Formats: sequence, C-alpha cells, structure tokens
Amino acid sequence: MRRLTVYCMRILAAVSRSPSKTGTALLASFCLGVLIGPFFVSWPSAWSLAAVVTFLVLFALFSLRAHARGFPFLLLAILLFGLWRYQQSLVPEGLVTLADRTGSVIRVEGRIASDVERRVSIQQAILDDVRVAGEPVFGKLLVRFPLFPRVAFSDHVAFACALERPEPFNGFAYDRLLASRGVLALCAFPEFIAVSPGERAGKVGWFFSLRSALDGRLREVLPEPHASFVSGLLFGGSASLSQGLREDFSRTGTSHILAASGYNVSIFSLLLLHLFMQSPLGRKRGLVASAVILCAYVVMAGATPAVLRAGLMACALLVAEGARRRPHARNILLLTLALMLLMNPRLLLDDVGFQLSFAATAALLFVLPRVQSRFHLLPEAFGIQTAIASSTVAVVITLPILLWHFGQVSLAAPLVNAFVLPFVPYLMALGVAGMIFGKIIALPAFALSYALLRVIRIFSALPFASMQIGYARTAAVIAAIAIVAWLLLRAQASVETRIRQGRTGARL
Repeated sequence: MRRLTVYCMRILAAVSRSPSKTGTALLASFCLGVLIGPFFVSWPSAWSLAAVVTFLVLFALFSLRAHARGFPFLLLAILLFGLWRYQQSLVPEGLVTLADRTGSVIRVEGRIASDVERRVSIQQAILDDVRVAGEPVFGKLLVRFPLFPRVAFSDHVAFACALERPEPFNGFAYDRLLASRGVLALCAFPEFIAVSPGERAGKVGWFFSLRSALDGRLREVLPEPHASFVSGLLFGGSASLSQGLREDFSRTGTSHILAASGYNVSIFSLLLLHLFMQSPLGRKRGLVASAVILCAYVVMAGATPAVLRAGLMACALLVAEGARRRPHARNILLLTLALMLLMNPRLLLDDVGFQLSFAATAALLFVLPRVQSRFHLLPEAFGIQTAIASSTVAVVITLPILLWHFGQVSLAAPLVNAFVLPFVPYLMALGVAGMIFGKIIALPAFALSYALLRVIRIFSALPFASMQIGYARTAAVIAAIAIVAWLLLRAQASVETRIRQGRTGARL
C-alpha cells in the first residue's frame, strides 16, 4: 500500500511539473466531480462543501509554493467544487415547484421563453415566469398548444390545464432530459387560451425570427418532405416530418442526424476544413473561413442552447485541429466540456444530445487520426474519404450511448449510416445555397435529399432493420468496455512502434 501511495505521488508530482498535464488533471477533476455529483446529493450540505473546497484550495496554494505535495489537495478541491456545482443545480428542498401542482385543472399563465416548435397538429413551447392560480411557482412548463391561436417567443399566455409530471417512456429518461433544461411539468391540453404580445423580444427574438424566415425560405425552394428533412439537418428537429418517416429514421438508426448536435455539425466542420485546406486558402485561412461559416450557421439556426452547444463543440474541434499538438487538443476539448458543465451540470448525465455531441467530437479528435489510414482505398476527392471515415468513427463511438438511452439496436444502422452520413454535410451546404440562390441551385439538394430518404425507406422496410434488446444497458456497458479496450490496445501499439523507431534511429 505504501509503495502504491509513493508511486501515485510521483505521478502527481510529474503531472504538476507539466503545464499541459496539469491543465488536463484540473479540468478532468472538475468534470469527474460533476459526474459523481448524483451519488452525493445529500452529503454534505452545499455550504459545508463550499467551505471544505475553500480550505483545500488555500492549503494547496500555500503548499505549492514550496513543493508539489499540495497538488493532490488542489485536485481534490476542484473535484469537490464540481460536486458542489452539481448540487447547486438541483431544486432546493422545501421549495414549491410546478411538479407539486399537478393533477387538477387550474389557471396557468407565463411567458414563452423558447422558440415555438410547430408540428403537424400542435405548436410546442416552453414557459417561464409561470404563475399557477395567480401565485408564482418555481420551474419551467412545456406546453403543447393547438395550432391556433398562434404563439411566438416572448408572448404572454394564459390558459386552463391539468399539469402533468414528465415520465420516462420506452426506457428513455424523458423526465431527466426535461429536468436538465429546467422543465418540471407538462401541459398537453390547454383550454381557454389567451395570448397577448410580450415586450420586445430583443436579440434572442431576432435570432428566432431569422431562423423562422430561413426555414420559410427553405420551404419555398424545396417540396415536402425534403424541406423538412433539410431543415432538420440545418436547424434540428423532426417535428414537421410525418410519423411514418420519423419511424423510418428510428428503425435505421439515423434519427441523430435530425438533431442540432455536435454529431453532424462537427463532421460538417471537419469536412469543410478539409476542403479549405485542399484549396488555395491553405490551413490557417481555411481555419478562419471554417470558423466564420460555423458562426454564421449558429446565427442562422437561431442560436438556441442546443445549437450553441453544437457550435461550441465544433469550434473546439477546429481550434484543436489548428493547434495540431494532441495535448493542446485534449485540453481544448476538456475546457469546452468544463465550461458547459459549469453553466449546466445536468447536461453530462441527463442530456443525450450533449452526450452524443461530446462523444462524436472526441472521436473525431482522437480516434479518427488513428484509423483514417484504414480508409486509404477511398478517394480523397471532395473529402469523400474524410466524410466516410469520420462518420464511421462517430457511429461506433456513440453506439454505447444510443444503446443505454434507447435500448434499441438498428441492425441496418451501420450500413445506412455508411451510406447517408458522408453526404449529410454536402446536403447541408446545398440547402444553404438553395436558400440563398433559389430553386435552380436547390435542385441538387432535392436530388440528394430524395436519394438519402429513399435509402432510409428501403432499409427501414426490412424486417430485421431494428430490434429491441432486453438487456440494453448491459449491452451498452459491454460495448463501451470493448471500445475502451480496443483504444488502449491501439495506444499501446502506437507507443511500442515509436519506441522501436527510436531505437532504430539511435542505432543508425
């Protein structure tokens, strides 16, 4: 035991002497604290924990002046800070929330605080500043309004409704997903709806208006269901698609491409950077051009929280690619993760979109360079090799997450994703070009959308396209262990290869 302690202290001392490794350790400690936060919800109290963190930080800073023995205490302090930050994100005990006012029909009023999602037969929005029977109540409310009267961001609405608690369905923790966004109750059938225009919507309202205008423009140049499909790729969401088509996406394991996540935005950014690097712009100008286009996309997509997170992940990918050095890339990704968790610690365990974004971005940064040589037979023209390699890596790495949350395995998913994902960035680009230049330029987008939807429909019709797994979470853990083991073996083989090359060079 003593030898193990000495060995660990030596490792920590070595880490503390390396700025890059120190940054990695500190950022990872905070993220680990957030990760274990749910297991320490009631221990100790939040303010006691804050006092312990303050003491450890002061002690560590004092100790670090003379030697590195204070570094473990600093790591512990950062870990406890992450745990404390998670506790602060929970609803305080004894506070009356919307979840406590469910069950009976009651008068509700509030302000629409999200972009309005218009579906085939309803319009859905999130309310804040909610009052129930005239009294302010803590929490946000998800409301499914009828198509009329029309509601918009910042409108003040009042209605009668029987509030409901969100519930999991088909093994998916829908209640936890909504809780991570502050939504504590649902209203499915509001009655006697009164809508009054709110105050000036400000910049957020301008973003939503821009997104709505662009979405309308897209529907002018593309017919359905292609307009809804391309809109889902660009802005996220599948609400406008028919129920049958949404089931086709689910059965083929391609629903993720209709979410505004770092999954497809990162692949799009990587492909864009690859194309710019092959152009006369070169690497540095290509990075700048990619970043400008990425920022424009965030604005066009309405700058919603999901889009902002996707943009941040893609931006981290671009910055890491520009840094070239792997330690820098690792710290950039961890810093992005830590900042997001500092803003909302519930994302890590409760938001599947965030998990897919982070896993896909990490895969593109650290796994893709190790396996891209396996795709050398594919042509490099138009970024085809990069598109297929990156999409394949993203699908494999995110498989445990999809298994854990949805418990459904699409046997057709690997093949369908191999066909569809490489062309998603091109369809996104063609969709934007069609919005700008009109129907003639939108024809290639229509043709590509038709081909991709046709592939999805053909594979969805197969009887073995999708199957439900009884022990999905066990399978997810096994898949995760297998992926981690494979990555460790690849890393070990890479280290051994470098050692042999070094010895050979020394002999020469």
